[in-house]
Amino acid sequence: MSIAAWDSFLEEQDSWPVASRTEDSNNHTTTARDTLADTTFVKRKRMSREERRWQILQAAVKVIAVKGFWGMSLQDVSDELGITEAALYHYISSKDDLINMVLSECYDTPDADEYNAVTAAAVDADGHRAYYYPRYCLNIVLYNLQRPELVQLYSVLNGEALSPAHPAHSFFIGRHLRQWEMICSMNWLLPPGINEDQFYDLYTLAMSAMDGLQYRWLSDDSMSLLEQWISVSEIIFPEAQWRGFTDPSEYDPSNQRCLLPLTLSARG
Repeated sequence: MSIAAWDSFLEEQDSWPVASRTEDSNNHTTTARDTLADTTFVKRKRMSREERRWQILQAAVKVIAVKGFWGMSLQDVSDELGITEAALYHYISSKDDLINMVLSECYDTPDADEYNAVTAAAVDADGHRAYYYPRYCLNIVLYNLQRPELVQLYSVLNGEALSPAHPAHSFFIGRHLRQWEMICSMNWLLPPGINEDQFYDLYTLAMSAMDGLQYRWLSDDSMSLLEQWISVSEIIFPEAQWRGFTDPSEYDPSNQRCLLPLTLSARG
């Protein structure tokens, strides 16, 4: 896609998180994305309750990403932390409680929502803020490149949670529509002719494609998730239709053009 603002993302791999790179900066050979190679947590004295709680969540992410919910035990998490299982119960009530904490506090977070939205918006001369959906999707990829261990956790649990007996079943079954409700609350700049029903289908297609690419990225160390997403974007958001609606850099504030008539909400 001929969007100059996107070219820089492919040219600046040295600034990417290590887990996101496809080449070693010294010898240009493929390196593995080992999302789980950190050492066991070192027990610290006088750790506050919130610090310890966050440490427990980090340890749980590491264990669950490898073993899944069914395969992990609370003893695995306490071993990772270097504490007793009894001590773990001071912070959680059960294994189900832990998985719900991980999903609600580590994956879908306000920080993630803000990161994805903040650079996907343009503000016109009248102060109206509108969002570019292709750039919003690109931001999701850029954010997930920074947290491969959580992408692995999400992928493992998403498959497991197909079973109604899984404690995260409701979370994953309802997640698509919960995210859509958030999307609907934002003011989107879309090409003429795209209505809300079509935008929902587009949202479903984009998120499904992203999930599939992330599965491949986790299993194939030679794959660049960013490059693959930009390539797929050319198909999902064809330039002939989306030119001017792809990235905030396409908006020229000097012409003082009002963006509201171009938004989905203005189409009723």
